[in-house]
Amino acid sequence: MEHLLIYPVKKGYLDRDLISEVGKAAEQAGFYAFLSWDHYMLPDGPETLDAWSILGYLAGQTASIKLGTVVTPIPFRPPSQLAKIVASVDHLSGGRTILGVGAGWHQPEFDGFSCWDSPGQRVTRTEEALDLITRLWTGEKVSFEGNNYKSDGAVISPVPTQNPHPPMWFGVRGKRMLQLAAKYGDAWIPTNISPDIYAEGLSYLREKRSKLGINIPLKGALQNFDVFTEAEPCIETINSYGDAGCEYYGSIWSYPPEEMVSRIGWFAEKVMPNV
Repeated sequence: MEHLLIYPVKKGYLDRDLISEVGKAAEQAGFYAFLSWDHYMLPDGPETLDAWSILGYLAGQTASIKLGTVVTPIPFRPPSQLAKIVASVDHLSGGRTILGVGAGWHQPEFDGFSCWDSPGQRVTRTEEALDLITRLWTGEKVSFEGNNYKSDGAVISPVPTQNPHPPMWFGVRGKRMLQLAAKYGDAWIPTNISPDIYAEGLSYLREKRSKLGINIPLKGALQNFDVFTEAEPCIETINSYGDAGCEYYGSIWSYPPEEMVSRIGWFAEKVMPNV
């Protein structure tokens, strides 16, 4: 089992020294990835930092840990701009980025910084955006005109370091988004579902993927919002998801900020060797 440190970018967790210390500690402890929330506003307040700026900040302070989002609301930013941002962080990190994919859920931040639509329209925009983003990542000149987005002669250079492009991890549950996950995804990373439902969802996605003729296996990942202070129930929980097909387990590290680094050490010593 690989482990993901999921960083809650909100009030109390925005100190640059804390972000640096947590990223370095997670890498030293053997975590697979540092994954940041990607929000400009949250229900409990607007105190946030741009996730991709955080990842760029950590790119120069770490050497091996993957750096990504859980998840980026794809319709929130212009897709050509997002493609450039992700390519830049991938280049600066030496090929360590993960683009988390979702369609967005928090209307106030869209109203304030982007454009809100119905769920169906956000999925439509996400589908069109993924088509454009993956074309741009080839480094070729792109002329694109869809129903929602347009690009006339855009070129991304340098292209992402990873080949063919940075992996995309889908934190989705809806039918149409699952279809996009089967087509574009490298991993499925839902949030707080039971092991039984997780196993069913992963099986469904892999079957869909096989029907598309894609032979690259889809990885199973998970975000779990439960906060554990004792090792045994944490180990039992992780192993139950491992039995359901999960390969990458992520916890929301919403312990008091001043405890985050010590909790990473606790997790590495008490939990990791037993899962």
